[in-house]
Amino acid sequence: MRRLRMALGPRDLASAQRALARYLLSDRNFRKARRIGVYWPVSGEISPLGVLGHPRTRHKVFYFPVLAGPQARMLRFAPGTPTGSWTRNRLGIPEPLASARAQRSWRHLDLLIVPLVAFDSSGRRLGMGGGFYDRSLAARGHRRHWRKPRLVGVGHAFQELPKLPHEAWDVALDAVCTDKGWRR
Repeated sequence: MRRLRMALGPRDLASAQRALARYLLSDRNFRKARRIGVYWPVSGEISPLGVLGHPRTRHKVFYFPVLAGPQARMLRFAPGTPTGSWTRNRLGIPEPLASARAQRSWRHLDLLIVPLVAFDSSGRRLGMGGGFYDRSLAARGHRRHWRKPRLVGVGHAFQELPKLPHEAWDVALDAVCTDKGWRR
């Protein structure tokens, strides 16, 4: 899946970003959310950044994951805009420059959009292997019903597989949005 993602050209990535933005903007949960966690795309990941700056997101605040400290194993979320001040974390991923005071827990968010390497129809997600989202959202995984944040995986439609393995610590997605539409 990573190789397939990396093989996408700039035109394919831009087209996928536009399609994803269209589907996200039309979603009721996205429209209701005020504090939305997104990520900076790397390695051919589909970009959720197409929604930033859209007139329908005028009253929303977007938060990006940050590794709080050189040994951090959990994610915090800091407000950011593409034109704001950024730095690269120890993994080389851009994150907004934000004081510890400005950073928030995932519990502060109404909607959390996460990248994925692969997904299946059961809401299972395969990430890049670092476990940052699973560790950070572990408390959510212990509950049967959870109102917020809604957890939405985003990826290219070709990243869907029939079935993924599941470990006890994996946190299931509420939905997946791709460049071809929603999977709930």
